[in-house]
Amino acid sequence: YRLLQTLLDLGYVRRSPGDDRYQLSLKIRGLSEGFEDEHWISAVAAPVLLDLTKSISWPCDVSTLEGVRMIIRDTTHRVAPLSIDRNMVGRELPLLGSSAGLAYIAFTSAAERTTLLSLLARSEDPADAPARDTAYAERVIAATQRLGYGLRQGGPIWPHSGAVALPITDGDRVLGCISAIWMARVIGHDEGVERCLAPLRGAKATIEARLTAGANQDAGLSTSRAD
Repeated sequence: YRLLQTLLDLGYVRRSPGDDRYQLSLKIRGLSEGFEDEHWISAVAAPVLLDLTKSISWPCDVSTLEGVRMIIRDTTHRVAPLSIDRNMVGRELPLLGSSAGLAYIAFTSAAERTTLLSLLARSEDPADAPARDTAYAERVIAATQRLGYGLRQGGPIWPHSGAVALPITDGDRVLGCISAIWMARVIGHDEGVERCLAPLRGAKATIEARLTAGANQDAGLSTSRAD
């Protein structure tokens, strides 16, 4: 605990407001070239998620791809006034059965999308069964691309909730997704999108801007050291 407190004081780790776990901060990138994207995405996204939840009252998540699943990296379920679930950090989300999964697979590169669909079609997990229906998979992905966001209302895994998600991007690369979640028995998907989509877009833009600013700052530091 003393070591963790020292790292906190130095700014190398932070405590997640979603679940009180210790996480690496952006500053750790100065120590290792192997620092993984999902850690700093979560670090940048955490305060934005809190502001988003204050705005809409519903819980929000940020998730990234791991294998053929989206993994929730940070969330406001614990602090959201209208929270639905608990212990969501680390939960796996199916690509074709979640708003975040749909947002990711619909807006990633065509090559990665083809690879993911091929892997999902060979999966024995029941959550991936829709991928074996090629026409269905192509239809829901095309619908998501037309909408510009991933959308889920109910479903076999979380029948009690609905969600809308947007990709967090860096150029053509999808880094992860940000989602807002509501109670399906309280509001329908149209009302959920109406309430959450505009604030969600604002949060996405803020996260992407901060990631770009952090990358530019790192580039400036590298140049200064070289000089």
